[in-house]
Amino acid sequence: MNAISTIVLFCALCLPVSGNATPLDRWTISCSVDKGAIKRKRGTYTFKTSTNGCENGSYNQRAEIKSEKVSSNITGIYLFETNVAMKSKSKEKFDIFQIHDGRDSCAPPLKVQVAPNGTIRLQSGVKFGSGKQCEEEIRETGRPNVTISRDGVEHNLRILIQFKGRGEFSTDVWVDGKPAVSGAYSQPNFKGAFKSKTFYFKHGVYSKNKFDYKLISRGVDVKKIKASQ
Repeated sequence: MNAISTIVLFCALCLPVSGNATPLDRWTISCSVDKGAIKRKRGTYTFKTSTNGCENGSYNQRAEIKSEKVSSNITGIYLFETNVAMKSKSKEKFDIFQIHDGRDSCAPPLKVQVAPNGTIRLQSGVKFGSGKQCEEEIRETGRPNVTISRDGVEHNLRILIQFKGRGEFSTDVWVDGKPAVSGAYSQPNFKGAFKSKTFYFKHGVYSKNKFDYKLISRGVDVKKIKASQ
């Protein structure tokens, strides 16, 4: 780990911040959801099974909130943090966090996915033209001993995003203070590839198949990290 990574890790754990990271900390419901699928009480969200209310995509279940948009040229270090408790008998994999750019199909620049065994995966894709014309996704699988359970136990989830401008960013994920997985995304520069103009955060449960669950997310927060050299 280099010096900058060490500083960033320290900052993420001790939380020196420069205030709320608006507009990335302003949340609304993504698309539409079934009645009662998303409830909010102060800083706590409760997500339950819902039909995917978005017009495009092949996934059938979605209950998510989304932030406001920022330019894909954004720079700076941002920390998404919440405490999640997932209750489900299903092993269906699901996305718990995304960085999206509004594309109408294909994987977005970032999906933080909870695998059937609870480990954390990072995924991203490249889109071509209209419709579902996608390049095979890049996948980074996390440490097998760092997991999010499905028995209702609460876990602290921290996702550190280092925006570098020009549509590039790196990602580090911690669960209960333990490093889970890291990855990076660069804007595709070849002909015909979809290029992001904006980015926004998404949080909740997004899955290919419908399954019964209840996810409580307590203390949802985004902060801008002020890393000191």
